[in-house]
Amino acid sequence: MTESADDLLHAVLLPLHDDRLLLPNLALADSLAPAALRAPGGEVPDWFAGWLAWQHLDLPVLQFERLIGGSHDSGGRRGRIAVLQALTPGAGEPRCAVLCERHPQLLRLARDGLEALPLRASDVPELALARVRLRSDAREALIPDLAAIEQRLAALLDAGAALAARS
Repeated sequence: MTESADDLLHAVLLPLHDDRLLLPNLALADSLAPAALRAPGGEVPDWFAGWLAWQHLDLPVLQFERLIGGSHDSGGRRGRIAVLQALTPGAGEPRCAVLCERHPQLLRLARDGLEALPLRASDVPELALARVRLRSDAREALIPDLAAIEQRLAALLDAGAALAARS
């Protein structure tokens, strides 16, 4: 039996060092080599990896593992920078990028192809919507709360702008 287009979820899997992020495929705008990354400059949290010049925009790049309190970094020889589209209404252009271990993987999942799991002790509930297992291959993935991540990033950038204005 073939599945109709309505029965499929189009998603993207972002491989991290010790985990994976699962996002709607509309969230991924581009995937680039990490050589395009510029150092952040100044005092920033360790999860802020730097800046990416992309299509006339300067995008902040974050290290998701560090954002949730981990000690590992994604990237390396085969690493990528995943440019994420803003999914909040009216946002328009991309808001940020995430360092990944390898190329993002596009997936087509049956609607019943995800099994809900409890969050791990290491997951940060305010940055996570859910943890799931992909039934097709038993891999786990975290569904991040992109709006919460954008808010945390905006707070950091606003604080930086306020500090720069004071000096």
